[in-house]
Amino acid sequence: MARTPDPLPQRDDPVITLARFLRAAQSEASTTAESMTLKKISQMSGVSEGSLSKAHNGDPRVSWRTVEGWVRACRGNLTGARRLWNKVSALQEEQAPADAAALQARAFGYWEHTQGQAVVPGLETEAQFLLALTALRKYTGLSLRDLSQATERIGVPYSHATLGAVLAGNRVMTFEHLAAVLAGCGVPVRQQHGWARTFAGFGPARDVRTGWMPRSLRRSRLMEPAGEQVEDVVSSPARRRFALVLERALTEEDVTIKEFATRARLDMPYVDRLFAGKFLPAHMLTRASEAAIGASPRTRRELTVLAQTLVRSPTPEEQREWGKFCRESGIAEPWAG
Repeated sequence: MARTPDPLPQRDDPVITLARFLRAAQSEASTTAESMTLKKISQMSGVSEGSLSKAHNGDPRVSWRTVEGWVRACRGNLTGARRLWNKVSALQEEQAPADAAALQARAFGYWEHTQGQAVVPGLETEAQFLLALTALRKYTGLSLRDLSQATERIGVPYSHATLGAVLAGNRVMTFEHLAAVLAGCGVPVRQQHGWARTFAGFGPARDVRTGWMPRSLRRSRLMEPAGEQVEDVVSSPARRRFALVLERALTEEDVTIKEFATRARLDMPYVDRLFAGKFLPAHMLTRASEAAIGASPRTRRELTVLAQTLVRSPTPEEQREWGKFCRESGIAEPWAG
């Protein structure tokens, strides 16, 4: 079935004018016997249906490649299309700096207030989403090269050129790109899910349940500031494995981190430690494994075995790290049991 385009706003700015032009070209290329659908335009132009759909619904970030592919497939007026797109491009250049600065200021204020790195509320377009991700990179103090090195450490290496193109909107972002950027910036897994849901909302074809796999760095800090020494997150292979299997369990059940934390009777600081592969007392690990009630039998068995394996006294390094966490959090917890 052909997609029904969204009604265009009743205004005459360059973006809407271009969208009307594309719709008219599509209509003129259609015949009684065969409709020029987005799928057909995509096949003829090599442009994804998602990009085509955004273009004829008035996305201000439409690329010339998308417009050119559309018009050539529909045998439309390429010169007229270029003239209209040039106006949209000029408008983008005028608005982008102001929009980016305003959104960055709002994002920085939100993260300072919440003491976290959750997705910024009120993002209305994918362009704003990319600006928020760029603000996140700057907020964490990472250059594109730093971020590239971070993605290499978590096993999904991307060059700084690729990351720059994705964040600038010059290359289509995938869930894998998003997971790498968020983990590279040190966003906790429970907050990564919020970013993923917002990202999925901008694309009808994106399915969080099948396309999203969160990742997390196993280091407390990404880069070494001048004059300071980086302290590695103390974690064992078994604890990292437990965190990965638990992530799989939540994905299988499609449950939120908040619901999981309620089931496991764990406060969010403990949940963050859990997904980072850090030390937690044995009784907390047991509650976490038992809370994964909707996962597959195989995953539940693996969690149970791993939880039993981790019933041991912490190493001296884990004791120091756990003790520091307890002092800073104002809590008193035993080592284990």
